[in-house]
Amino acid sequence: MPTTSIDIFDADTAARHLPRFSDILIDSVEGGALVGHVIPVNAAAVASYWEGVFASVGVGERLLICATVDGEIVGTVQLYLSPEPNAPHRGEVYKLLVHPTFRNRGIGEALMKAVEVEARNRARTLLLLDTVQGGPAERLYGRLGWQAIGVVPRHFVDPWGELRSSVYMMRFLDSEIS
Repeated sequence: MPTTSIDIFDADTAARHLPRFSDILIDSVEGGALVGHVIPVNAAAVASYWEGVFASVGVGERLLICATVDGEIVGTVQLYLSPEPNAPHRGEVYKLLVHPTFRNRGIGEALMKAVEVEARNRARTLLLLDTVQGGPAERLYGRLGWQAIGVVPRHFVDPWGELRSSVYMMRFLDSEIS
């Protein structure tokens, strides 16, 4: 039975795994994920993206939460900790990615639950994210209690260059607000 683990990676640990993070993002884009890149995927741009994430992790702006199966990174999500003085209660979720061969095994859900735990641990009571309207991620977030708060038509292009709408979603983590 494979062993799945959810961990927070620091910048140095993450940097040692740059090729794996890049593979996961590239495979996700090639599978249709709308995560900031298009086909053909520019590997140098992907590596540069991850290096920026690692730098952000290094200065404490975000958490990089990773799922591993038998020691291999198979998924990741980021929790951006809004540093603005008027937003100490807020976090933003970025780029939930699960390697295509590990999808439909509960890894995305486990990563999102870890985001909520880590947000609560840091006194964050409001989480925000955006995702492609009508996609599998929107359905996952809805099952986990996220609420759609608005749609932006033609917000971005998919990996093949077609305009797609995004849906913005939120989740309150405290029980007093709904």
